[in-house]
Amino acid sequence: MNTLVSFMFTLFVWVLPGEVSYETDVTQAVGTSLRNGDASQLSARFAKTIELVIDTEKVDFQALQATHAELILRSFFRKYPPHGFQFVYQRALDKRRYSTGIYETDGQVFSVYVLMRQTPDHHYVINALHFRKG
Repeated sequence: MNTLVSFMFTLFVWVLPGEVSYETDVTQAVGTSLRNGDASQLSARFAKTIELVIDTEKVDFQALQATHAELILRSFFRKYPPHGFQFVYQRALDKRRYSTGIYETDGQVFSVYVLMRQTPDHHYVINALHFRKG
């Protein structure tokens, strides 16, 4: 019995870091993209169609092609260049990851909401991205 418990513990410790690392890498890539205002790097994580909301620009698309979303984000980042971004809340539940953060630019603050879903091949893609002026 002790051998089985030891084996399970070792397996858990051995497997867990890879999963946490992968999820952390995804979150870090999204955060870095937002911190740098890099629409290209961010759009590389988009699903084929995403929900994009930017309230200051009157952008409210429920299903927008990823390539079009990238163009809109490029314009947004030019108009509102980032001075800082940080996640304030993250949660994972049933192959979904929810994150909220604060995007700072030239005296303005935006609340950012990111919804990612896991694909059948176990990669996370962004399904929704919202920027709301705070």
